[in-house]
Amino acid sequence: MIAPTAIRKSRMPADDRHRQLLRSAIDCFARNGFGGTKTKDIAAAAGVSEAILFRHFATKEDLYHAILDMKEDQEAVNSLKRVIEECAARRDDAGVFSAVAREIFESFEEDPAFHRLIFYALLEGHLMANLFHKRMGSRRRDFMRRYVVQRQAEGAFRACDPDLALTFSIGTVVHFAMAKHILGLKRPAISDQAATKQIVEFILAGLTEPAAPRLRTNKKERGIHATS
Repeated sequence: MIAPTAIRKSRMPADDRHRQLLRSAIDCFARNGFGGTKTKDIAAAAGVSEAILFRHFATKEDLYHAILDMKEDQEAVNSLKRVIEECAARRDDAGVFSAVAREIFESFEEDPAFHRLIFYALLEGHLMANLFHKRMGSRRRDFMRRYVVQRQAEGAFRACDPDLALTFSIGTVVHFAMAKHILGLKRPAISDQAATKQIVEFILAGLTEPAAPRLRTNKKERGIHATS
């Protein structure tokens, strides 16, 4: 007699379980913030025990780093990074800022939960905000700062504080993307593509148009009006 084959409950492969736990963690943090999310909540959302969660992530900091590891892996295959570098190499200013804006808009649109998580981290002064800045946020900013400084040295951009210039340019894009994809902004009803075009025009006008000629023109106009 042939012994009956034992029926075993199928288990999710370790890599798939790892990704599932990360997505559950991101969703929980994005909904309830870090202060309002416990490890048991993440485990319950993934349909596993806390023991399984801690088997994958020994500490909460391990979990935070794993979330950023996953995002870095996703961004590593983003073709826009190559576009940014190619545009920078040929000094295509509009191309550089357009690609950066597209990268930001696409990231917010594709994974609003992750950006909501970072938003909570910033509001709560959480460790995750500092980790994100060190591992991901500073990389883009450092690249763009070097580009702005280089273009200033070449005479293409006006002399100004490069950090303030980046706060104006990159911060504008992030603010618009956050308002639209996280905070539910309904107005202005404009597509990301149209917003990118207009924002880049504003950025380049601010970085490249000399201030002195405008001031002289305004003085002349005031003089004309005064004598007319």
